[in-house]
Amino acid sequence: MTPTARAARAAGRSAGAPTRTSTGMPDDEPDVAERVEEATAARLLEVARVVLGHVPDAGWGPRTQASEALSELARELARTRRADLAWLLLAALAGAYPSAAEVRTLQRSAALQGERELTLSLLDAGVALARRFRSALRPLRVVTGTLVDVDSCARYDFHNGIQRVAREVARVWAVERDVELAGWTWGGGGLRALTPAETERAARWTGPVEQTEEEAAAEDRARDLTPLLVPWHATVVLLEVPAPDPRCSRLAALAELSGSRVVGIGYDAIPVVSADLRPLGEPNGFAEYLTVVKHTRRMAGISSSAAQEFAGYAAAMAAQGLPGPRVSEVALPTTVPPAPPGWTRPRRERPLVLSVGRLEPHKNHGALLHAAERLWREGAQFDLCLVGRPGWDVSRVQGQLDRIRAAGRPLDWRTGVDDDELWTLLRSASCTAFVSLHEGFGLPVAESLACGTPVLTTRYGSQGEIAALGGCVTVDPRDDDDVLAGLRRLVTDADLRARLRAEAAAIPARTWADYADELWADLVEETA
Repeated sequence: MTPTARAARAAGRSAGAPTRTSTGMPDDEPDVAERVEEATAARLLEVARVVLGHVPDAGWGPRTQASEALSELARELARTRRADLAWLLLAALAGAYPSAAEVRTLQRSAALQGERELTLSLLDAGVALARRFRSALRPLRVVTGTLVDVDSCARYDFHNGIQRVAREVARVWAVERDVELAGWTWGGGGLRALTPAETERAARWTGPVEQTEEEAAAEDRARDLTPLLVPWHATVVLLEVPAPDPRCSRLAALAELSGSRVVGIGYDAIPVVSADLRPLGEPNGFAEYLTVVKHTRRMAGISSSAAQEFAGYAAAMAAQGLPGPRVSEVALPTTVPPAPPGWTRPRRERPLVLSVGRLEPHKNHGALLHAAERLWREGAQFDLCLVGRPGWDVSRVQGQLDRIRAAGRPLDWRTGVDDDELWTLLRSASCTAFVSLHEGFGLPVAESLACGTPVLTTRYGSQGEIAALGGCVTVDPRDDDDVLAGLRRLVTDADLRARLRAEAAAIPARTWADYADELWADLVEETA
């Protein structure tokens, strides 16, 4: 029996009740060990072609070929103790990415053991990893170009903030660049090829698509059959923020030890910088993400403010003797759909103040509602419309909302607004108000200005950067009197609103294609 056959039997067995392999087959079925051996052999031969430049004599049959290839690869590892080779061999044997600890353990074994012992250590580690991620049957494909992680926007219909950025970039890159879009395997074991439906969802998004239970189950099965994508001296681009599960430890090891370059977009560091405004536990999840960032080559902040946050973290890496990523700014664009033919801004009996954003503490709706309540009591006539779903905590503003409604004030809170209605509101509003305490970019500010609508916004951070282009009244969001004064100016001064609309119209436009090209030049070409 070959070593790979013994490993296949070990990977195909489970202790206690039957579990399921990556294809959904119970792993106590009679032929599962044989199938695991075939899959393991195929993965090893794929790796041998890349690393060794050849595979053993085909006349021996694929399983014997794979065992001979494993012996050659183990000898090379014993000779060089290279981290990238150790990482690659573990990924090939397991069908999943290893952690940094697993790679280092194997390197130490290579320094202490002979070829046979090292081969057995490799197989044992591969079996353990395959069992953890149910990956023994997953095929493998080596990628030497650019791999792009779009898991969330490929898997789900959620379309907000980060997902919107990732989809717009993926839409451009999928057509204009030589890239492979990728999602994650079960349990976060590694990046995998997308299904056709996922590719549509990630790179050709047109809106949510209803699925029956049968269709959703079929897509789940299709995900289990896609190959693990193993980068080999390649570039891995993180267009999203990875979930705080095993994928962070896998990405950290990939970035540090695999020989591939990991780069990404830096959206914000709100969970740690403004941890007091976020849900309990979110900072811990973000800390998992930072274990990846510390080993990336480059991070592109979506604003100067976001870039400063990530640059500060990168500078702190000197305390660990690490270089940290190079951080730059590639600011997000602002594109809005064209107004309908013949559209004109409506004349209103009283101004409409629009506020777009999920109701969460860091969005600072409490300050806006307080200013509105005081302004109504002064006798000012205006409508206030909030657009956004409830966030993780609305308790801080619920009392204000109840009191304002009880007083009969013209307050409207809309939670189910589609894109068409949102653009109509942004164009039609007299002004928008977005006085967030902390933002990575401040998309509602930029989109309001792109629609020609003046904005009341925060004078610092990313919102202040956008406001510097014109079209805004800026305030200190922590100063209730300042927020009130700014809101009063916009509500009561029609000439001011007209001047700010003219300033907004003069702001140069940048498209998503512009952003995608700049991002490619900064993250991919600069690290090649």
